[in-house]
Amino acid sequence: MSISYRQRGKNKLWDYRIFDKKGVVVASNSGFRTKKEAKYEALEIERKMELSAVFVPNATLYELWFKWYELIIKPSNLSQSSKNKHVQRGKIIREYLSDIPVKNIKHSQYQDFINDYCSRVLKNQVQRFNTVVKEVILMAQKDGALINDFTEGVKIVGQSSRKKSEDKHLKSMEDYELLLIELKERINNSNSVTPFLLYLYFTTGFRPGEGAGLCWSDIDFDKLLIRTYRRFSGDTNRFSPAKNKWSERVVPMSTELASVLKILQHRQEKIFNEKNVMNPDGLVFFDYRYGVPTSTAISKYLNAILKTMGYENKLSAYSARHSYGSYLLAKKVDIWVVAKILGHKDIQQLMETYGHLLKEIEKEGYDQIRDLLVIKK
Repeated sequence: MSISYRQRGKNKLWDYRIFDKKGVVVASNSGFRTKKEAKYEALEIERKMELSAVFVPNATLYELWFKWYELIIKPSNLSQSSKNKHVQRGKIIREYLSDIPVKNIKHSQYQDFINDYCSRVLKNQVQRFNTVVKEVILMAQKDGALINDFTEGVKIVGQSSRKKSEDKHLKSMEDYELLLIELKERINNSNSVTPFLLYLYFTTGFRPGEGAGLCWSDIDFDKLLIRTYRRFSGDTNRFSPAKNKWSERVVPMSTELASVLKILQHRQEKIFNEKNVMNPDGLVFFDYRYGVPTSTAISKYLNAILKTMGYENKLSAYSARHSYGSYLLAKKVDIWVVAKILGHKDIQQLMETYGHLLKEIEKEGYDQIRDLLVIKK
């Protein structure tokens, strides 16, 4: 399809015409004061016409998904990596659910597919896949398609992680504190920005992209606060929006972290002046030689340090977040405060990730309650 716009008449009002692939006008309207108004209506009509073109009796789920992707995901502000994940989900739909008309897919058939999918991938991947299928069906229904929502009431089981929750972070508070000491040693004896970034990760719980996207303007040294509202990829050198609205947050920083960042700021200003290097976005962890480190490089650097410390388990950049959360909970920081600092909607994620720790804290709480309720005369 194609659209043309014209401004005509004494009042110079706008109109639009929508053409099909053969050049035949299939929709039109006039009398708009601005081109923007005409464009808004024309594009909405075009969207509905393109979508309805898929709703034939034998349309497959993949055909509906493809239109949904073209109309909703492709023009969105999602990062390219997020769009790529949607493409992968589309491939799954095409491979396993494209040999039967969508109107004929039964709940039991879909449940059987979900059970098989759960045996191959992690539970959260299946949940996200199911959410996409549900959105595709809902969009089709809103445009008049008589499709049964076979995702309703589907049961999703399976592994939440390949690793045990306790293998996602450092084993003890002692290990955590020793690593911070080691990172400070590296900071004092290295020109790399990576130990600075790791120190931030282990003392704020930032996700890798959140820490990488930090700019100097996001740090309030006076109030000891750091704001995060977007992510940055060292692989693509691009910003992307925060993971969700709860990820946009302000977190406290220690005086130690403030001192560490001040050291980096002073070094950065000195080197950039000497090398005549520009840092237009004011990125905190920008290396004049390599740019912002990638998550892979950070994980490699971290495991090299852990090896010298005699630590057997390999961790990732994301492990800093889990380690920080574990440390706060072990120190009896209120669980709701921890959830807010880490950017969770509620405490459910904490319950799943740190269940083993919370059980220990729960036991101690029970003991405290028992002692409190012993009333002596």
